Amino acid sequence: MLVLALLPAGATEWLVLHDAVVIDGRGNPPRSVAALVIRDGIVSDIDPVQIQTEVLDSVTHIDLGGRTVIPGLIDSHVHLSGYPGDRAGIEQRMQQALRGGVTSVRDMAGDTRALADAERAMARDEFIGLTVAYSALFGGPSMFDDPRISLASVGHEPGNAPWAQAIEADTDLVRAVAAARATGATGIKIYGNLDAGLITDITAEVHRQGMQAWAHSTVFPAGPVDLLDAGVDVLSHAPYLVWAAAPSIPDDYGARREGDYAAIDPEHPRIRRLLKRMAKEQVPIDTTLLIYRDAIQQAEGDAGSWATAAFAWGTTVVGLAHELGVPIAAGTDRFTPDDWSLPDLHEELVVLVEESGLTPLEAITAATWNSARAAGLQSSRGSIETGKAADLVVLDADPVTDIRATQQIVMVFKDGKLVHARNEQ
Repeated sequence: MLVLALLPAGATEWLVLHDAVVIDGRGNPPRSVAALVIRDGIVSDIDPVQIQTEVLDSVTHIDLGGRTVIPGLIDSHVHLSGYPGDRAGIEQRMQQALRGGVTSVRDMAGDTRALADAERAMARDEFIGLTVAYSALFGGPSMFDDPRISLASVGHEPGNAPWAQAIEADTDLVRAVAAARATGATGIKIYGNLDAGLITDITAEVHRQGMQAWAHSTVFPAGPVDLLDAGVDVLSHAPYLVWAAAPSIPDDYGARREGDYAAIDPEHPRIRRLLKRMAKEQVPIDTTLLIYRDAIQQAEGDAGSWATAAFAWGTTVVGLAHELGVPIAAGTDRFTPDDWSLPDLHEELVVLVEESGLTPLEAITAATWNSARAAGLQSSRGSIETGKAADLVVLDADPVTDIRATQQIVMVFKDGKLVHARNEQ
């Protein structure tokens, strides 16, 4: 692999990747290109006839030797913050994720103070991290007995932090959404113990203020159809779709594990009707299948029976959703990258292929373009196209023939900067 760098200061920075096979993330077949050209972190040309740069420009040439390039992976469901020692931990988790090919995430609730602090540090070039689309959490008052929410709201009474608000019928939603938006959040996570009417009002105000409405696929007592009626933009946790065919839905989010997976077939007419509507309205399902498989493996005795049923039902319904045209976004709800293992998103892709029947190319689309859409990042991320940020992962094997090839990472670029290169020694 040839790397040649000429770096005079103060000039436009060019990166030219030679001899690559490009998977664009939009589902198109792989394309062999002589050169992929990046200017100041943005893809400026793909397979140009001629590359023109100014004499004083900084130019880096890298010969990829026919290796495959995919868009930086996007996990559509993580929780970056809300842990002890958060600020340093966020930086560490981000950089470890980058080494594993994940370049952007949708954060589904945590401590937005820590996330905003990390964003400021990245803007000051203190470190290179992830692009994060993050949310503020809205739920019924009883949801805030959860100690995880308290940990992410230290310094505030539970339910009173701008990024974690208890919502009731008399809540001033204009103020509540404005306070959430002021934290830097771009979405509101509609969590639990909220009825259909209140969710409709929340979603309308969220959209009026230019944000996205993200929800669990059942919020209790509001079900999947209620959420679509309200105009929610993305649904999370595929197994919770089972409640669309339940005779009734409990008021309490604590009943989420009580779905009747044995009695309700994924092909149930109400489920199919729901999925067809999601396809028509292009509402993504954020899958999070891996957490259910892991719950099976970690359970003792009969404790994992609910997870076994949820995983089997969830993988089947995701396959059906995909067949019907529902956008599949690859989210994990597990984001603990470390020094010795890759981000969990790679294994979520394996599940999508081996259990839900997506092709490897379709799974890559789920973790790039579709996840970018779910996060509201599609205008700048999620695909290799001119005008998009150069978030790129170079692989040493062909992921179209084996999805596990996404784990054979040679290089990672974030906004055109090389942030990881495999040690060839």
